[in-house]
Amino acid sequence: MLYSLIHDNQLLLGPIKYNYQLINFDLEELEIPQRLTSQSYNQVPIQFDEKTFLLPAREDVEPHDPRYKKLQSPTWSIVKDENDIPMEVVFAYAAVDRDLEEIKAERKSLVAPERWNKENTIVTVTLSDENITVSTSRENRLSLISKLLSNDGPYNFKFDSGLWLEITKVDLQTIITAIDTKVQEVFDWELAKLQEIDACTTIDDVYAVEIVPLRTPPITLL
Repeated sequence: MLYSLIHDNQLLLGPIKYNYQLINFDLEELEIPQRLTSQSYNQVPIQFDEKTFLLPAREDVEPHDPRYKKLQSPTWSIVKDENDIPMEVVFAYAAVDRDLEEIKAERKSLVAPERWNKENTIVTVTLSDENITVSTSRENRLSLISKLLSNDGPYNFKFDSGLWLEITKVDLQTIITAIDTKVQEVFDWELAKLQEIDACTTIDDVYAVEIVPLRTPPITLL
């Protein structure tokens, strides 16, 4: 339930959720002696004096597809009964077309998070005839580079699978190179997606650019 405070046919508050402290502040500013309690919402609509009312508020939102349209700031009107007593405040939200560049910016903002997801994966590297998997996370890359710079090795190294191998400095460089190749691949993907979005000339073209692949849920066999 939403509420509005009006005075002299002017909107002072609303639409707001019931907040008697906020409303009481405005009543005090208007030098109105009445005060609300936490339970006063049960009495709405409330008339404080000839000009001041706390009324239920209703939002009238134009149906729209948010991919193509957005809502403007509302216009408001006071609904009165047959005795010209205010009973309700209606807030009308009209939908207007969204701008192509605005939608491009919105879609482009999704690219970097997906690149980050792609960046944090694993790569497979063959060392000493063993296929090992290595995390491509930034923390792991920094750890490997630090070890590469620390001394000449060899190193006893435990990989993600729990496998221990003695690796050389050359092996470390091979791992780091594999990680860097994967990371550069996803950064190239990010740039390509941004360029693809920039090249779009219609809103439908923008939405047709695949950023996050659709993931088909697994089929459950009964």
